[in-house]
Amino acid sequence: MPTDAIETLLALAHAHAVAARALEVQGLSFGELRLLLALRASHPGGRRPTELARDLELTPSGVTRALLPLEKRGIVERERDPGDARASHAKLTAAGATLLDDAVGPAAERAARLLRRLSVGQTKQLQRLLEEVGR
Repeated sequence: MPTDAIETLLALAHAHAVAARALEVQGLSFGELRLLLALRASHPGGRRPTELARDLELTPSGVTRALLPLEKRGIVERERDPGDARASHAKLTAAGATLLDDAVGPAAERAARLLRRLSVGQTKQLQRLLEEVGR
């Protein structure tokens, strides 16, 4: 019989799957949305895939694989690092920034709908608890 901890993490995984499906907007998957939001939060010169991987809890190769279709769609571009020929920086294109701007509103509305049964205090408590679990 599963322990309470396993049942809790299974419930967390289920909630993640529901949230990920709900936050698929503007032709972007949840993972792509997370990646683009991380790029938007970075400095104008972009971010190295290894930095993105660390921040998003992904592998560097996972970030590289996620960037490829976004590059093909003209949403993200990668530029070689002038100080390190082995490294590159990923950043949003103008089209990517516009797409992300258009996606954030609907994503926020869908997120609010998912959390509508929780009070503001419960939502803040949930966020704190999830941050604690993720440490």
